[in-house]
Amino acid sequence: MVDWTFEGFESLSCADLYDILRQRQDVFVLEQKCFYPDIDGKDHLAFHLIGRAQDGTFLAYLRILGPGDYYDEPALGRVLVTPEARGRGLARKLMEEGHARALELYGRGPVRLNAQSYLKDFYLSVGYEIIRGPYDEDGIPHYEMLKAA
Repeated sequence: MVDWTFEGFESLSCADLYDILRQRQDVFVLEQKCFYPDIDGKDHLAFHLIGRAQDGTFLAYLRILGPGDYYDEPALGRVLVTPEARGRGLARKLMEEGHARALELYGRGPVRLNAQSYLKDFYLSVGYEIIRGPYDEDGIPHYEMLKAA
């Protein structure tokens, strides 16, 4: 069972913000050995979806940027499942929850994301199509992908 928290930046607690930044650093910088500026000046524009176990353990996260904040369409990004929580189907649940929240916020329409190439097939399986790529982003091959309305 996953408990979902969904907040705008101003509503995040200090503890939630700390957990988000720590998990993003652990996964995207340390685990992937990719030294890039994760704190990119967009978090204050985003809504943040956190999945936690019933005991409060951080399991999964993504952020949603609105139309015009990154792309013309709403965009999902910084999608992660912690190493301890992988292999349980949680990524699919995270994407379902993220799409539902984007729909609530912005209505029916396309959603865009940048996918690391090793996750391309996963994103295809949840309804995305490749728009561009592969291309290099911070030393990691990526695809720009779009999920139609």
